[in-house]
Amino acid sequence: MLMKGQKKLLIDDKNIIINFDIMHKNWEKIKAFGLAYEVIKIALHKCKKLNSEITIRLTDDKEMKLLNKKWRNIDSPTNVLAFPNTKKLNIDDDSKHIGDILISYNTIKSEAIERNINFIDHMMHIIIHGVLHLCGYDHIKKNDEKIMMNYEKFILNEIGIKDPYISYK
Repeated sequence: MLMKGQKKLLIDDKNIIINFDIMHKNWEKIKAFGLAYEVIKIALHKCKKLNSEITIRLTDDKEMKLLNKKWRNIDSPTNVLAFPNTKKLNIDDDSKHIGDILISYNTIKSEAIERNINFIDHMMHIIIHGVLHLCGYDHIKKNDEKIMMNYEKFILNEIGIKDPYISYK
């Protein structure tokens, strides 16, 4: 059975709830969930969203391709999809659910190999990227892309991961 878990972090009396849904067996081999919590915490702090809940679904290319086609009309897998919660959910007035992030093991692995970077480093980068999307950042316009990339680099640097936009081959 695949793991589903929830981690609640307390920061300055604020609650951050992170739900990990592991839907692909290869994700169970990854021993980086503590680091993932840390980068999420830093990213949410940077976005001033310390009283938040997010769900991260760790999946595969098959599901990502299906969802990418459905929601973006792109018939191929992608490394990350972010679904910000833009509507007030009527499930709990205290809910601060800001959205869901889906990450594909297959794409993360192939990109890490292709770019000659560590899988965990790339995973952390993609998690940060997804969290920033949930916080309202995007990379459609060049200036917005630059802002988002700078936040990504800042957060990665905070945990000792190199700039992902520099080639290390």
